[in-house]
Amino acid sequence: MHLRLSPLKLFAAISLLLIVATLVATSLTQSRFIRDAVIGREAVIVRDMVHALALRELQVSDIEHYTEPAAQQRFARSFSVLKNLSGVVRIKVFDYGAHGGTIVWSDELRLVGKHVTRHEDDLGEAIRGEAHAVINPADRPSHADEELPAEALIEFYVPFSIASPEAAGGAVTGAFSLYRSAKDLNFTIRRSLALLWLVSGLGGILLFAALYGLFRSVYRRQRAAESQFAKLSSEHERIVQMEKLSAMGRMVSEIAHQINNPLVGVINLAQRAETLTDRPERVKRLLGEIIKAGDHCRGFVQRMLRFTQLGRSEPQPTRMGALLRDTITFFAQSVGDTPRVSLLTQPEEVVLRVDPVLMRHALFNLIHNAAQADPAGTIDIRLVAEADETTAGWLIAVSDRGRGLTPEVMEHLFTPFFSTRSGGTGLGLSVAQQIVSQHGGRLRAENNPGGGARFVIWLPAHGGGENEAENSAG
Repeated sequence: MHLRLSPLKLFAAISLLLIVATLVATSLTQSRFIRDAVIGREAVIVRDMVHALALRELQVSDIEHYTEPAAQQRFARSFSVLKNLSGVVRIKVFDYGAHGGTIVWSDELRLVGKHVTRHEDDLGEAIRGEAHAVINPADRPSHADEELPAEALIEFYVPFSIASPEAAGGAVTGAFSLYRSAKDLNFTIRRSLALLWLVSGLGGILLFAALYGLFRSVYRRQRAAESQFAKLSSEHERIVQMEKLSAMGRMVSEIAHQINNPLVGVINLAQRAETLTDRPERVKRLLGEIIKAGDHCRGFVQRMLRFTQLGRSEPQPTRMGALLRDTITFFAQSVGDTPRVSLLTQPEEVVLRVDPVLMRHALFNLIHNAAQADPAGTIDIRLVAEADETTAGWLIAVSDRGRGLTPEVMEHLFTPFFSTRSGGTGLGLSVAQQIVSQHGGRLRAENNPGGGARFVIWLPAHGGGENEAENSAG
């Protein structure tokens, strides 16, 4: 079973561990530094006192003839004052000159004349001219030999020199040792360490509290941001779904609208045929128009059923004049005699390779859009030759005399679902543009110089079948 900690608890554990480790390492380092600093300072004081006392009364002969009572008295007058220092338990003076490491004086008289042959360690450093101090444990062998107290002692070893008046520049070197109880020093060190631990501990607690508070604040903000982001993502998905449903509803509405217009024409033709039952030829012609309108509706429905494959058109050589006339007829049957639609074409019959169902649908949308812009006016449709930069082609222009197009409307004119009319679906022009693009053409909108708007379809002239020669405009 694995214990999984939260990021907040994990940070708290790691930061606390690091702070404690840092405090322990710092305290140990500082305690060693404090102890060495205190002992070092005591050693300097002892050294300065020993030098001053030795130079004040001692003579070279006192070390050379240390057994004489006068010499012992001068040693006592010089160094016995150090016995009054707090915690001092033993004083010894060594001669490392003529007598090769003999205790020449001590506050313990039985040690005078004792020969010391071990010159290593602390005493050896003093012999080499370096003042030194160290805390030695209570179980040191010398403590038992010299009947010293069974406690840790601070041992100071100080070299000193006495100028010889008989030999210019000559000197006799000795070493002074002082044993002092470590109780006061240890108490001072422990008190300093306690204060250090207290200050460091308080600092560590404050540091941990600050880091923990900062991390907790950042962590909570992050969790709040993640929660808000998840909420926004969920709301965004819901909005996208609503937009999809709305778009689907608009598309269904547009399909119904696009089918409704031809069906109105079918109904009108059927009603007229019903009133002309005594004129078979006229009824036959009306039934033919009904069949064409039905084929148009069926073709459009089939295209919508294959909406995901709208890019697949079925181009074929198509007489554009006839296609325009059929589209105008369907439109007139849908809305009646107004607005009036006039068609101006070239004298020759133009044949282009297009999908007649899709192209008729695109033209119907443009005519219907023009009729809504100017219901009581006249709609002009022109079919004229116009070459592109490198390709021959034809223009189909649908013009009205309405209010025209503002720059704002022009910018979003072919955007799906954009409409300036209440109840409009905004799909007619975008579908017309897509159909024209499938045929390699272009659809643009512009304002007429005399007022109104004009929608222009440009189609390439290639692929016109048997009358292709006639389509090469220019």
